[in-house]
Parts: sequence; structure tokens; C-alpha cells
Amino acid sequence: MNNQVFTVLGIFVISIFSAATLANAETSVKSSAFEKTTLVEFTNNDSSPIQSVKMWLGKDGSTFQTFKSEKGWVGQKTSQGVLVFSTAEPLKIGQSVKFGLKTDIEKPSINWRTIDASGKEISSGKVTPNQISNIITKPNSQSSSSQSNNKQGTENTKSGGFDNAVFRIIPENPKGGDDIRVIGDGFPPSTYLDFLVNDSKVQDFKTDNTGHLVGRTKIPITLETGRIDLTLADNQGHKKTVSIRISESQPIVQTTKRLTINQVTGLAEPGQTISVNGTGRPDSSIKITVKDPLGIKMFETVVKADSRGSWSYQTTIPLDAPLGSRQVDISDGVETITKTISVSVSNTIKIFASSITYAPGEKLVFNGTAKSEKTVQVTINDPIGKEIFSEIITPDNSGSFNFEYQTTQSSPKGTYAVFATQGESNYVLRIGLGGLPTPQIIAKIDKLNYQSDDKVKLTIQGAPKSSASVLIIDPSDKVKTTETVTMGLDGANTREISLSGFKSGIYTIVAKQPQSQTKITFSVGLQTVSGTIKAQTTKNAYLPGEGILVLGSTDPNTILNLELTDPDGKISKRKDIFSDKTGKFSDGTFRVPTDAKQGNWILKVKSGVKFIDAGFTVSGTIEKTFTIKLDKTEAYHAGDHMSITGTGADKSNTIIIQILDPNNVKIQELQTRSTNEGSFDTLWTIPTDKQSGKYTIKAVSGQVNAEASFDIQ
Repeated sequence: MNNQVFTVLGIFVISIFSAATLANAETSVKSSAFEKTTLVEFTNNDSSPIQSVKMWLGKDGSTFQTFKSEKGWVGQKTSQGVLVFSTAEPLKIGQSVKFGLKTDIEKPSINWRTIDASGKEISSGKVTPNQISNIITKPNSQSSSSQSNNKQGTENTKSGGFDNAVFRIIPENPKGGDDIRVIGDGFPPSTYLDFLVNDSKVQDFKTDNTGHLVGRTKIPITLETGRIDLTLADNQGHKKTVSIRISESQPIVQTTKRLTINQVTGLAEPGQTISVNGTGRPDSSIKITVKDPLGIKMFETVVKADSRGSWSYQTTIPLDAPLGSRQVDISDGVETITKTISVSVSNTIKIFASSITYAPGEKLVFNGTAKSEKTVQVTINDPIGKEIFSEIITPDNSGSFNFEYQTTQSSPKGTYAVFATQGESNYVLRIGLGGLPTPQIIAKIDKLNYQSDDKVKLTIQGAPKSSASVLIIDPSDKVKTTETVTMGLDGANTREISLSGFKSGIYTIVAKQPQSQTKITFSVGLQTVSGTIKAQTTKNAYLPGEGILVLGSTDPNTILNLELTDPDGKISKRKDIFSDKTGKFSDGTFRVPTDAKQGNWILKVKSGVKFIDAGFTVSGTIEKTFTIKLDKTEAYHAGDHMSITGTGADKSNTIIIQILDPNNVKIQELQTRSTNEGSFDTLWTIPTDKQSGKYTIKAVSGQVNAEASFDIQ
């Protein structure tokens, strides 16, 4: 009895050993599934390490939803729905790897293929959950033909040198018109073979010096659905035939598209949002690379084309982006289109302050650039939004201009907003008095008086990407509208406000943020004066640089225009205002220019055909002393940046500045130019090799000079 048991067990063990030995000749693939989740395990029993694994579903319309791989393996899904897993450390003989897959159907059959490091196929097959994988053997052994897919049965005719030859096609079940790969082994080496479909030659191939064959061809589209014979034959009459069944051909839908892009802007500014779009291959990846003029990559992103091949991308140029040209390469991996974009500032007007912060009592000094020979309107608002300075300036032939504003010890501390306007171009600068400036909210409108069918162009500036509440208060002090706006990356938001339904009167726009708010008034439908205008200045005589306050009365809610003219009749400044609901008006934003001509000046107040002249005289001059000033009183150190400013110099004159060491030896000479107000500023970087001691600065302007000293520690 026991001998019989041992005999049976011996036969069973031998059977297992034989099966295992056979399995070791192929890749072992096992699959298990629960509902729509499938686990596939590959064990490498082949002679070559596995570098990558491909898996795809059948032609029943099912698709992979998600997938996971073990550590060290990276997976991706191609546009054709094929999963490709690869690794930097190939799967060695005897090792295994598992992949988790989720599909849109339960317990799917999965086609698979393993590939070595050279890209050569190792083996392929089809696995169904809880069943043994149907392996298509590598065509390098005699047993492979007997284990091949039963749909590709083979036969030899006049075999001769084809006794050990096998071949197969990929895909296994082609349709008429499909491209196929023909892979064979065991054929005579270096031999030309004809590829026949139902005994009609469609292609010829040549084997390599080992008898291996790889080729591509196409199944004729004219073939009817059914079984066909595929044959490889030499000129000696030796043949190897595979019989397959082809399915019905589907209408061919042309999906391939060339890479194209629509028009791309060639010029952009920091803070501007730009976009690009075009077409490419459906579901393909479009790579956008931006390079500087030296070819160094600055930015790269990838966008996905949709199922129709359309793609688009939008981005905002950073506010601190360097100016200059950019090379933009747009590629789909096959074609590359190159465009050039230039980043520059197109604003025609800019202003610069001699310092970002001032102390109360100091003079604010500004320089600017704009279009030449076209007037620039300059205004300054104090920290509560009140206009304290306004002037019309004509730039010189080079487009340069400058202006100054004298603060007092009682001037309110905080952030001052400086506005410059020339035509449609605007520029805003913030400076601090008694401290650094903060991103205070600022509001500007395009004009003062509107009609009910007009639109108000409102520009709000604050911190980039910040939000602000905007309210409009009507003439009866009730809230007319309210909304929340968001600043762009440049800190600005420009919008148009329709005045439909606004009755005649004076309105107030309030823009506010948690730490800041500003108000600005405008009028709708105001008429000109029909009665009389009364107006006068608070003084009969002024000195250059003094502010002017004008007071008056006229009809309620009427529009008025103020013009300041010099003794030669030249307009120095003009401004629109309006009277309140009681008919009163006032303005304190005018001032006598610092270089004002002595004589009789006129501040004209007019509305329609009505006007009145408020006259005054300008006499005397302001004594100016040529002085220079440094940006700090404490000692400097080697490598520090020193700001040198001066006032009282000759107007529009060259200033020569000499730096003398402790031995009174000149070590540096600088040159700058004074403004038409006689002020100047420049920077000097203290050399790193300068020794400690007291140094002297001498500045010369024409026949006058000034000195200042400083210490280096």
C-alpha cells in the first residue's frame, strides 16, 4: 500500500518538476481580480532581464481607469490606451513584479508584452483573471510553434530549410488595411523571403545572419472578412504558412494633425497676461520652453491637447521679469515651432524720486521722462488722499522733466502718491514722509464731469492680487452701488462704470481696504453757470513757491474751470472743479512756480461764457544757498552706497563732485546735472579698499561750491 502511495507521489512530483521546468522557459503571468480591480504579477523565467512591460485591453471599448506599480517602476498611459511600465533596474531571472490596475469593466482579459533593455521583445501573451496566461512563445525554439495562438496555426510546405522556422504577426487579429509586424526565427540566414497574403505577394523581407526576421507590412484593405493565409517563401519553393481570421474593417478616421499655433503677441509687458493656442495630435503632450538670448532655459511647461487636437496655455509675465527678448519653443515631440517675444515697458511716462523716504521739512525732488514737447500733468496727494500739489510741465527735447515739492515740519506723515499724466499714459509713484511708503490704495478717474450716457473709467491701484471694496455714494449721501474688485499682478484694476440711471449731481467713489481707503468725486450732468461768479485769492501778493487758495461762490452744482496764467499770458496750470449744492467752491492745489516771473498773475475762474479774474502779484525772490547733503549722518563702511543730493545750484547746469581722502587727495570725481529748479542727486559706491578716516565731498556749480564731510570706519 505504502509503495503504491510513494509511486503515485513520485509521479506527481516528477510532473510538477517537469511543469516547473517548462514554465522557467517563459515569463509567468498570473492575474486575480475583484470587481473592477485587477492584480497582475509577472515572474521572469526568461533568459533576459525585463526592462519594461506593456499592457492593453481588448477591442471591446474597455479602458484602464487608474494604475499602480511597485517601487522602482514608473508607469504611463499612452494616447492609444496602452500602459507602459519601465524600470531603471531590470527584472532579473526569477524575480517578480506586481501591478494594480482599475478598469471600467469587471475581470478583463489583458494583453501583455515584456521587453528587454535593447527594446527587443522577450515574450507576449494574454491573461484572464484566475486563469493561466496564454503565452505567445519567443520564436526561437521548436516548441514555440505548437504553443502559439491557435488563431495563427502554421504549416510547412516543401519545408527543407524551414523545418525549425516559425513566425507570427502583431497584432494577432488585424483588420483589412491594418499595419502589422512580422517576426520570425529559424529561417535560413541572410535569405530573401516573399511575404504572401492568400498566395499574393505584398512584401519581401531578408533574414539576418542568425535567421531572425523582423519586418513591417500592411494587410490589404480589399480583403473580405474571414480566414486568410499568410506565407513566407523563398525562391526554392520552401514555405511557412500561418492561417488567421481578419475582422471587418472600420471606417478610417483621420486623427493625425500637424502642430500649429495661432498668432502670438511679439511684445509684452511685465504683469501682462499672454496666451497661446493651436492644434496638434489628439491627446498628445505639447511642451512649451522659454529661453533667454543665450539659450538658457528660463521656464518650461507641458500642456495636453484634447481629443480633437486643440490646446491652449495662458500665463502672466512676472512684474520683476527682466526686459529683453525670449525664444519660445513649442514642440509635440515630432515638430518644433519657434517664436520670439520681447518683454519691454511701453509706458511713455515715468517719474523717479531722489529718495524713497523723506523727513518732514525736506524737499521732495522728482525727475521724469515722457514724450518731448507735450505737456505732463503732475499731482501729489497726501496720506488722506487730498491733492496738495498740481502742475503742468513741458518736457525738454530729450523728454526729460523735473519738479519739486517743499514739505514742512507739520506735513502729515505717511504715504504720498505722485501722479503723472500725459495723454492716455499714466504713472503713479509712492514715497514715504517720516517712514517707508506702504501699498496704499489709490483711485483715479479719466475726467471730472460726465453725462448720463457716459462711462467712468476708474483705475484702482493697490497691492498685487489684493481685493478692495468700491462704493459709489449718490448726491443724497446714499450708497448707489457696491462691488469687490481684485488687483492684477501689477497691482492695478481698471474698469468702466456705466452711468445709466444716475441723476444729475455730485457723486463720491470710495475705494477701501482693511488698512487704507481713498475717495474721489465726480459729477453727472452738471451745467455751466447761468448767474454770476464770485472768486478771490486769500492773498494779494505771493512769493515764488507759495501755495494759492481761491474761494468763491456761484450757482449750485455747476462745473467750473480754473486757469493760472503768468504775466506773459502763458497758462501755468488748469483744473476743473464744481460748486457744491450751496454754490460754494474752493481750491488750494495751485502754487506759484519756484521760478515764477515777477509781475501780475491771474487765476481765472470760468464756466461757459461766464468768468472772473482773481488777480495777484508775484514779487521778490527766494534766496537759495548751494548746499549738498548725504543720506545719513553716521559713519559709512567700505562697499556702502552713498546718496548725494544738492539744492541751490545753477539751473540745468553740470555739477562736478570731488571726493577727497583724509590727506585731502582727490580719489574720485563724479559729474551730474542739476534740474531747472537747481537741484541734483547722484550715487557713489565707496571702494572696498578705502581706509578709515574723515573724507570730504566738494561740489562745484558754475561759480559757487559746497562741501560736506563723512567718516569711513
